[in-house]
Amino acid sequence: MANGRKRLTLRAALGAVVLAILLPGGLVYGQHGRGHGHAESAVIMDDVVVTAKRISEYAADNPSQVVVMDREEIRQRNLLSVDEVLNAMAGVDVKRSSGIGSRISIRGSGKSGGVTVLLNGRPLNSSQYGGVNLSAIPIDMVASVTVFKPPVPVWLGAGATEGAVSIVTRDIADKSRREKKRTTRMHAAVGSYGLAGATVSCQANRPGGTALVSAAGEHRDGKRTNSDRDSGSLSLHWDHTTPEHRRMEVDGRFYASEHGSTGPEDNPTPDARQSYQKASLDGRLSGLAGASGDYAVNLYGDRLSLEDKSQSGFVSNLDSAKLGIKGEYNWSDDAQRWAIRSNTIVEHDDLDHTLSGSHRRTTAGLGIQADRKWPALTATLGLRGDAVSDFDINPGCSGGVGYTVSDHWLVRVNTGYTVNIPTFGQLYQPSHGSIDQARGNPDLDKEKVWSNDITLEFRKGKAHLLQFSVFRSDTWDTILYQRDADMIFRPVNGDRSWRHGLEATWKTEFKTGLIVDANVILQDSRIDETGKQLVYTPDLKMKLTLQYRLESTGTRLETTLRYSSEQYSELDNREEERLDDYVTVDVKAVQPFKIKTIAADWFLTVENLFDADFQVHFGYPDDGIRVVTGLNLTF
Repeated sequence: MANGRKRLTLRAALGAVVLAILLPGGLVYGQHGRGHGHAESAVIMDDVVVTAKRISEYAADNPSQVVVMDREEIRQRNLLSVDEVLNAMAGVDVKRSSGIGSRISIRGSGKSGGVTVLLNGRPLNSSQYGGVNLSAIPIDMVASVTVFKPPVPVWLGAGATEGAVSIVTRDIADKSRREKKRTTRMHAAVGSYGLAGATVSCQANRPGGTALVSAAGEHRDGKRTNSDRDSGSLSLHWDHTTPEHRRMEVDGRFYASEHGSTGPEDNPTPDARQSYQKASLDGRLSGLAGASGDYAVNLYGDRLSLEDKSQSGFVSNLDSAKLGIKGEYNWSDDAQRWAIRSNTIVEHDDLDHTLSGSHRRTTAGLGIQADRKWPALTATLGLRGDAVSDFDINPGCSGGVGYTVSDHWLVRVNTGYTVNIPTFGQLYQPSHGSIDQARGNPDLDKEKVWSNDITLEFRKGKAHLLQFSVFRSDTWDTILYQRDADMIFRPVNGDRSWRHGLEATWKTEFKTGLIVDANVILQDSRIDETGKQLVYTPDLKMKLTLQYRLESTGTRLETTLRYSSEQYSELDNREEERLDDYVTVDVKAVQPFKIKTIAADWFLTVENLFDADFQVHFGYPDDGIRVVTGLNLTF
């Protein structure tokens, strides 16, 4: 690394920290009742509150296309993990990886690692492989999950080329916290393929704050040889609000797993294993700043260890450490016409791998967004700059206009430019899955992405929603994976690729209690150099969910139908590596009851009811029909 580049990064980092403290800024509609609601910054003068309701108001008022699921819906639908929550949202699909983490697809994208995931505003994405291990976030701590579809406002962070997910933890405004001094929630489940798991969380309410501890463990044998997994997690949360309207929060998380790495069917690895541990510690301070502003500062760190035993018997080890600080400062005028949000982030990643050696990366970024509101029009403009020690300075921008046509009709137009930096795994040596399956490419360049969309929306309260969106993204220096004759995947840069299409969403709650939630994505994609389709990017995706509650017994019923047309797993679109189209049906029943003073839910979930035979990724077949049943207890 050149000395000049080191000095540039250091100056950018110091400057970003200073700007985070000094700049006015920020979208604080929530402070005056017009909820902005990203993660942590909806502040009310009389009572310092972080509330998921503000995100819903933000989704209605701001040009960005946003999907929100709050805690009430999460509990009503008995969604037991963040993975399940995302998979239940319109235009979002989540597939478990064969190793650690999940592949999140927003609006039909097949790109891995292009979705930024935030927890109370701090980024969770791994510097090693770009994905996020959502299993480490206990669902009992979650207040809401918000999905931003691309183009994403750049103040959320860098690299959100395919969308962003904002997870908000619970706060002291939760009424259930004020009603009881202590609440315990237990969940136990058993299912097919040797599934057995349990979660226990205990919440203690104190004057001005809350403490919560959650522990979970799970075992699953898996359908294929060497697809078993043992995992466990421990999470701690503490918060306190002072009389001066300052809120302090501390979160600690530890997650460990030991599992097999099966490999694809045409190149199986029955003896490959992985052992994974990750510990995280987050501290957060937020509060009011003057008569019309608020601030938040996150200080966080991760420590990761991964042992990877390949099929050949060779053992590699990955040790990774991350330390970061993120600051936000928000302001809006008394007339609700102008709002500004500014934020900055400084992160340092340190990685040591058996095969690729030691690597370091320092990132310093600054983003600012200004909004202007008129009676029927909202306009927004955001600018961002990120200095990355091994990839120089990377600009970003986003803008949008929302126009209210009538009481219920709204038009949204958005555009944005952002840069996606290659992960350490893409550059050097992945430790995600067996090392027999993939290699890195140190000559990779960063991706440059322009995204645009226009949406026509009809919304009538919470009961009726109809959306039609036309979208397009263009990517230069696209990172693609080429599988060579040795059956190993290697990343390469393509020249240019594009993806465009139409997304339609319809959600209605009928007077009978039936809720219909339907989403259709029709798209086309191309890699200019080859004329082939982008990988894992089907032309058609559909999701239809029906929910119904029996008033007489309180029984909650739900079924989801999914369809995906054929898609390809590698950039040459070879027929032998094509994934066929498929249809799956999931069903769920939840029956609430009481055991004396204990509130209980019995649930039964059947995934892939008709045992459809399809591949999640090339060579990795779905497990087939899966049955899970269990109990939730709250006392």
